[in-house]
Parts: sequence; C-alpha cells; structure tokens
Amino acid sequence: MKNPKLKAFVGRNGSWLFAGIGCIVLWILMGLFGSGISLRSLIDNAYTASFLAIAGLAQMLVVTTGRGAIDLSIPGMITLGAYTCMGICNGQNSMIVPALLVVLLEGVIVGTLNSAMVIWLKIPAIIATMAMNYMIVTVTMLVNNQFNVFTIPPILKNIATFRIATVPVMVVLVILLAALIHFMLTSTTYGKSLLSMGQNQEAARLAGVKIIKTEMITYIIAAVLAGIAGALISARVTGAYLGMGDNYQMESIACIVVGGTLMSGGRANAAGTLVGSLFLYLIISCMQLMGADAGMQSVVKGALIIIVLLIGASDNNSRREKKYRKTVNKTA
Repeated sequence: MKNPKLKAFVGRNGSWLFAGIGCIVLWILMGLFGSGISLRSLIDNAYTASFLAIAGLAQMLVVTTGRGAIDLSIPGMITLGAYTCMGICNGQNSMIVPALLVVLLEGVIVGTLNSAMVIWLKIPAIIATMAMNYMIVTVTMLVNNQFNVFTIPPILKNIATFRIATVPVMVVLVILLAALIHFMLTSTTYGKSLLSMGQNQEAARLAGVKIIKTEMITYIIAAVLAGIAGALISARVTGAYLGMGDNYQMESIACIVVGGTLMSGGRANAAGTLVGSLFLYLIISCMQLMGADAGMQSVVKGALIIIVLLIGASDNNSRREKKYRKTVNKTA
C-alpha cells in the first residue's frame, strides 16, 4: 500500500473494517437462507445489537485504561440497573427520572469501589470487578422479591421499542452515544488522558496526567452505562430477572476486540464497537436460519471469542515488536 495515510488508517481500523465486510456477507447469507435479502432484517439485528453495544462501550472504556483491565462487574450492574429501574418505576412514567437517578447513583458507587480496589488496594481489575459482580448479584437476590419488576412504564417501553420509519429509536440513540464517546476520547482532556495512560501509565504520569482521577472516572462511567443498559434491556424484555446480564459478559469483550479496541489498552474505537456488536448478532441469526441448535451456536460464539482475542493478542505483539525495533534503531 503506497499511500502512507491510507496504510495507517487501515492499520488502525483493519479489524472493524473487516468486521463491517463480514456483516455485509452475513446479511447476504441470511437472505439466501431466509426469505430474501431485506434491509428490515439488517435493521432488526442492529436493534438487538444496540443493547450489547452499550455494554461494549462501557467495557471499551475500562479496557482502554491498560494493564489488562477488564470489567467483569458489568453483567451484575446490568441486572441491578434493571431491578432498580423497574422496581422504583412500578409501571409509572412519573417515576422514571427518580429511578434513573438511583441507577446513576448505584453506578457511581460501584464504579468508585471498583476503581478504589484497583488503584489503592492494587487488586488486578479482573479480580476486583469479578468480586464486585458477586456482591452486586447478592444484593440483587436480596431485593428480588421486594419489587414489582414486570410492569414497564410506557415511556421507557417506547424508548426501547419505538421505531421511526422502520428505524428503532434505540439504534439512533446508541449511534449518538458512540459519537459522544468518540468525541470525548478524541477532543477532551479526559479522553486524551485515558488514551495516554493506557499506552504507558508511567509516561502519562510524568507528562502530568491525573492517573487516579482518570481511572476513577472511567470505572464510574462504565458502571453507569451498564446500569442504564439494564434499564433499557428490561423495558425491551418486559421485566427484570436474575442473571439477565450474564450473556453480556464475554460478548462485551468480544465486540470491542472485533471493533478494533486493543486489549492491552491505549486504543479505543467506539464506531468499531457498534460494528463488532452487529457482527456477533448477525452470526447467531445466520446460524439460526441455517438450523443450528443452541449448543452449536454457543460453540461457535465461544470459538469466535477465542479467535478475536487471539487477533487482539497478535495485534498487541506486533505493536510491541515495532516499538522495540524503533528503540533498538535509535540506540544503535
């Protein structure tokens, strides 16, 4: 590739561009195995993927902090957000704002505790957030029978299910959310600090980046997004139930790797996360049309997660090797 700018762009975005092509191929396959190629089928899959995309964007922010950070408390926060929102609303539109404020508060508390364990107790993020997930699940089980969680406020249901000219409102909202996060990462002090600390925390510290503040904000935003995702998912499935966030644990990781976010940190791709989410759901839809049973679908999803993680690891190794060569050349 002769154009250096084009080469650099493909190098940064190759994985999610490949996933985008994969989405088109899978959409065509769905049409061939189904009742014909239709834009509606693609939109329906994008609608389903939009809920995963919110969890994926939350996971993306935490992973970008670097040092192998992964937030395993996202599934628990999704479930807790669903129970809290449905329980407080009790089917009343007038209670939506108070319910979402409580979900926001829960996200702040969970995010603060997660970051405190990582920053001050020096517990690896994957262990700290896994422990937090267990605590959240326990709290949710304790309040399980205290609320009515199967009556959905009409306004929240409309947000989660309403369509404008066949395009779901959720798809539009998630695209706007991804655009906002992209702007935050590329055009704000917080975003630039997050990316720099993910690339090299010590260098970022020496450059004046407020590491502790940046990391705390990141975990808080991730927890808040997961809680809001839970509220929206519960509106879509008409209620809250234990374990409703479990399916989003590994899928939230897979979609960001497919979308071009480095598992080693320092590079995030909000648009790629949307494409990665759609790619995952199109694979499942395609397999269902081909007659694959649930067990086979799980096997393929698991294999896909392993493959994309290996791709991420390979990308990281290549990046490290280039850095090493540059260092050697400078010192030679």
